[in-house]
Amino acid sequence: MEGMKHKDYHDEEFDHHLIIETYVGRDKTDYREEFLDTTMQKIFQCLRSGIVKGETLIDLTVGAAFFHLLVMSDFFKEITILDSSDRTLKEMEKWLNKEPGAVDWSHAAEILCELKGVSKPLETEEEKVRRIVKRCLKWDPTNDNPLGSIVLPQADCAVSIGYFDATFKDHDSYLNGFKKFSSLVKVGGHLILFAVFNGTYYTIGDHRFSMLNYNEEFVKEALRDNGYTAVIFEVYESKVNDDLMDHKQTGFILARKEREN
Repeated sequence: MEGMKHKDYHDEEFDHHLIIETYVGRDKTDYREEFLDTTMQKIFQCLRSGIVKGETLIDLTVGAAFFHLLVMSDFFKEITILDSSDRTLKEMEKWLNKEPGAVDWSHAAEILCELKGVSKPLETEEEKVRRIVKRCLKWDPTNDNPLGSIVLPQADCAVSIGYFDATFKDHDSYLNGFKKFSSLVKVGGHLILFAVFNGTYYTIGDHRFSMLNYNEEFVKEALRDNGYTAVIFEVYESKVNDDLMDHKQTGFILARKEREN
């Protein structure tokens, strides 16, 4: 794969089932610990502490991911999902409608039950998400209004797991997309980000996909420029040592919106 042009998140080679299996599947790997276990734990801790409050949540996450929403469904009454990929939106609808061949997040429901110290049937956690997800909308950050004619009221919280890393090609497009996404949060609300730092690619099957290379200072500046103050900004050195990805760190960020930009 050396010397080959990297694929784009929106290409048909992006396999939703295979990316889950590779990085955040049922097998307990270093990748799963970095990307799934730690993220679920950190979100659970933030929400249980009462730092983040409200009723409405907007999600913009790479792939047909629901593991973080399993955690957040206990704390919000309404979720809106955004994505720029039609194929991802279709995969999300399949899971929400319990269609055959939908992605499997039952292992994430098991992790949530462990975090909560309960032994509820797994279906209870997954059905809660299905009940409070109210809409899945196309998000096109290249447009002045990424949602077209749709106008969403500002939310109490927005969350993004890996989307900015996997979809933007340069720093300017990242900052433009970040400004539009962060504007969806009301003043006093919160933004939760999971970021992958200092990487250029990730692998799904036989294909390498582009990843935007940036560092923690870049994100801190983006937060400040858009009226946010970091409440939690934690960076973790990657424990992974293989050629599936070339990132160096991951980051968990919780920020409060202090003003409109």
